[in-house]
Amino acid sequence: MRRTLRTTAIAVAATTAMLVPATASAAAGPPIGVWTGKITFPAMQVDGKLSFHLNGSLCFLTKPEDGVEGKGHWRLTGLTSFDLKGRERFFDSSGTTTGSLTFDLDAKYQGLAGFTSAGTATYYDAQGTEQDTVPISAQFQRRSVVPAPCPS
Repeated sequence: MRRTLRTTAIAVAATTAMLVPATASAAAGPPIGVWTGKITFPAMQVDGKLSFHLNGSLCFLTKPEDGVEGKGHWRLTGLTSFDLKGRERFFDSSGTTTGSLTFDLDAKYQGLAGFTSAGTATYYDAQGTEQDTVPISAQFQRRSVVPAPCPS
């Protein structure tokens, strides 16, 4: 009897050890927190800093002097994937809108602390007239599991 209990305990421990890493990497959960990375457009690459919130909103963490602000929303699409959509507004030093873009990306986790994404961005001029749609991609790393307040 003692031998059977010991054999069972060893089998349970071995099974648990094999399942825990697979479960942790397969179910990354929501992307809540602050992420930094690179967004690649056909003609350039830019740095990005995003804050994802539990209510499904996201925002770019920028300063007014950056000349850009952005916000949008995200939703889980699977155990290791989510999508994000939103709008960025570009403005000059007086605050006047100089253009904007919308983005629509499908993201996949890379481990527990990163994601890659691909999709499209559509550019608009200052009057809101569509100018061009281009492919974009991004790579981000999680810097904090706590979201940062969005700029007002």
